[in-house]
Amino acid sequence: MVEAHLFGFGGALWLALFIATRTPQRSLLFWASIISLFGLMGFFGSGVLGGEGLNLEQLVSLERGFWWSSVLPITTWLIVCSLIHQTLQPSIATIVKPERWVVGVIGLILIGLGSSSNWLMNYAEPVLLASGSQIIGTGPAYPIYSAYVMGCVSVALWHLVASWRIAETGMARRSLASLVLGALGFLIGTSSLLARLISTGTWPLFYGYMPIFAGLLITGFGLVRFGLLLQGQNVLRDLIYSFCEISILALIYLISVNILDLLRPSQLALLLACVIISHTGLDRGRRWLDRLFFSRAEQEARSQSREFALALASTPTPTPAPVIVDAKPDKAWNDAVRRAISGLKNPVQLAQNPLLSSALVSHSVQSKALEDNRLNRSAIAREILLQAIEQLRPDASQALGSGDAWRWYNVLYLPYVREINRKTAIDWLRRGLSDPLIDASVLSWLADIDEDTFYKWQRRASDLIAAQLWEQQLKLVQPVIA
Repeated sequence: MVEAHLFGFGGALWLALFIATRTPQRSLLFWASIISLFGLMGFFGSGVLGGEGLNLEQLVSLERGFWWSSVLPITTWLIVCSLIHQTLQPSIATIVKPERWVVGVIGLILIGLGSSSNWLMNYAEPVLLASGSQIIGTGPAYPIYSAYVMGCVSVALWHLVASWRIAETGMARRSLASLVLGALGFLIGTSSLLARLISTGTWPLFYGYMPIFAGLLITGFGLVRFGLLLQGQNVLRDLIYSFCEISILALIYLISVNILDLLRPSQLALLLACVIISHTGLDRGRRWLDRLFFSRAEQEARSQSREFALALASTPTPTPAPVIVDAKPDKAWNDAVRRAISGLKNPVQLAQNPLLSSALVSHSVQSKALEDNRLNRSAIAREILLQAIEQLRPDASQALGSGDAWRWYNVLYLPYVREINRKTAIDWLRRGLSDPLIDASVLSWLADIDEDTFYKWQRRASDLIAAQLWEQQLKLVQPVIA
């Protein structure tokens, strides 16, 4: 069963690193997911170490030292599921918050009892199997642990089913359906393992681990997709790509050394961890090397190119038309438009903007018969924003002006389209430089603006554009509502 434990250890490690490198916001859901996967790594890692033919004293130390990994994944998995449910139905916060505290406290008590006493695991009287080997048997209070595990898994499954029932979009329902299926795998697998340990059964552990492995993979897909879905990303392609890449590399290394019988199980696990960490963290390692060989500007350019490649691995998920549409845009829409305008010359920033998931961009992509991918959506969003900025221009027939009528246009056009900000204007005036398309009076006007006033005008101009784009989007979704 060492191979099975290696697979579980590697799968949990890879999934944790994948989530850590792909999730931009470190929310409570993120940390609960990472901790749960960390617990699974400890659970399967202890199984790998147990396959090295340890003596009784070493086996007891191993079981005591890693008992926490039998409790932590189940506890945090329930917390993950309750957070997903709370995200979709905020009104249950008054119920799930005390639930999380109670489950966490009970979990800590079980970890303490299982590590320091014989109540849950009977370290003092190991069980002799027919094969002649010895295992650590269960203690008198083990049924309490079993009830805790089955209760956590069952409640977690209930949270997911409830979340699936209230999900409004097809994408969210499919993601949650995969989480439900993964939770069923955990339920079946843990039930089999608990029954085998309590009854000292002799059926293969594979029957218990197989549903857990399947549940881990299915849950990983659903969890990653659901977590990033809230930010308008569909990482299915990137997830499968990364999994296949890691699997090929791991098989090449592990099969090679296993055929030659060069390494013990713990060394195989260490090799597998090195392969996964070095590959998944390759971009971060490149950043460190970039500091040695490239200038600061070159480092930034290389880092942005890698971020852009990572962004292209996912596709924007179109936001469905809401049942009730406010006449005025909300803060999230205004912020997205503001960030998109500031990122007009930054492909990475624009490619990751939530505006790409809007109905406005989706409609433009469809009307122009373009392939629906992040590159085309970024180009459409940039085109829409440039047109919106031009609509702020007081008179298209006149050269750039510096009066009050031009301020909304100038504060966006100059820094974000022409890349001429206040500092640039001050520097040009001091050095006697000029732009053939921009009059010196405009540069003087830009240099003389108070910095706080300049940013206030930028925000006001950005909000004007956000309101205009919101009105355009309303015209697209209104027929759907009617």
